[in-house]
Amino acid sequence: MTTITIEQFELKQLLTEAARLGANQAIEDMVLYTMQDAAAKLGISYNTLLRRVQEQKIRPLDGRITGAEMRRYLTQLER
Repeated sequence: MTTITIEQFELKQLLTEAARLGANQAIEDMVLYTMQDAAAKLGISYNTLLRRVQEQKIRPLDGRITGAEMRRYLTQLER
């Protein structure tokens, strides 16, 4: 097993950056996108997005798509 040693200030920088990235992800997950914006962000056409909603592959919330739902959908595609 290899041991890696880092200085305390480097650890603090790493933890600060991890916290910033985590906060950004949490905020992104809460954003509600219009169907048109969600389609553009996913890189698919509006009609394809509507088809995915009808197939229940993407679940809208009050006619919009959350960032968390888009991330969930994209994760499913990667499998």
